[in-house]
Amino acid sequence: MVIIYTMRKIILPILMVKIGFASVCNEVNLREHLPLMPERVQVVSKQERNGLCELVLKDGGGYFTLYAGKDFVIAGAMISRGVNLSQESILRAQAEDIKKLLPELDKLTVAKESRGEKTLYMITDPECPYCEASKKRVYELAKERGWSTAIVWFPLPSHPQAEKKAISFICEKRTWQDYLNGLYGTSSCEEGISKVAKSKELLQSIVSGTPTFILSTGEVVVGANIRALEEKLR
Repeated sequence: MVIIYTMRKIILPILMVKIGFASVCNEVNLREHLPLMPERVQVVSKQERNGLCELVLKDGGGYFTLYAGKDFVIAGAMISRGVNLSQESILRAQAEDIKKLLPELDKLTVAKESRGEKTLYMITDPECPYCEASKKRVYELAKERGWSTAIVWFPLPSHPQAEKKAISFICEKRTWQDYLNGLYGTSSCEEGISKVAKSKELLQSIVSGTPTFILSTGEVVVGANIRALEEKLR
């Protein structure tokens, strides 16, 4: 049994509209039939699923699904036998987008310890209490599992000294061990200012808080969720 679940916030002003399309998903043109859909919304994937065309759309950093039939569009999630099929599709689409950002994340990494091809990026803030509480365990876990570890700064506006510390860390060429020991320095330089600004710009649509962990597989773990990291760092 398949359930189309629609009790969720959707940016589109209508839940069902008339739409005409052939039997294949690539013939669906949502912008033709949904003229009120904002231009910023992008279709990131399409596939046939249970007789409907499943479309994963992206609005800024958020994803949602639509399901199209011959004469209608339904906004919401598809659930089959207790499995949220829509969420699975959204996570796959997000992972593909994240993978495209990895070269930029490498450029913005401020400290890295290499242990293999797989990398765990810790998106962190020098004054984040959750980051401070979890950073040593995160480092040890990645080391145990053979993952490289990278630090990328994302200082939050709620932490007034975080940006200065992040900039100084870069200027003084600090290391992972310095981060673990809370050593940031007091310097300022153009390289540090530029790198922190670029990090905030790149990650603003992905990161809402710290820590956020981005894996080179494209998966994301939000918050100091060590149990989730243990599962992901296979």
